[in-house]
Amino acid sequence: MSVSIFKTCPRCGEEMLDGFACKAAGLSFVEGDKFERFAFLDEDVSGAGLKKLLPWKAEYFDSYLCRSCELYIIDFSTTLSRSEAEQLTKSRAVEKRSSDGD
Repeated sequence: MSVSIFKTCPRCGEEMLDGFACKAAGLSFVEGDKFERFAFLDEDVSGAGLKKLLPWKAEYFDSYLCRSCELYIIDFSTTLSRSEAEQLTKSRAVEKRSSDGD
C-alpha cells in the first residue's frame, strides 16, 4: 500500500495531494433514495462508532485531495495507525523523489 494511487484527479486532471482522513470523525453516507422518507439515519461507513465521542487512539484512512475542483477521495478499506501513516508518508516521499529524478 505504499504507492500513491491517485496522482491526478479523475474529475479535472489536476495533481492530487495524498494524505489521511481521521477515522474518529466518522464517514457519513446517505443513499439517495433515503431522502424520499420523512426521517432517516445516515450510515457511518468508517465504523467509528463511539470513537467519535470518547478519547481514542488515532486511526486514519488513506485519502487524496484535489484542491482545484475540491474532490476528496477516501479509501476506508484499511485503517492505519499513526505510525503506519507516518511510514506511508515517508515511503511516498522516497517514491516521489525517485520519480522526479527520472
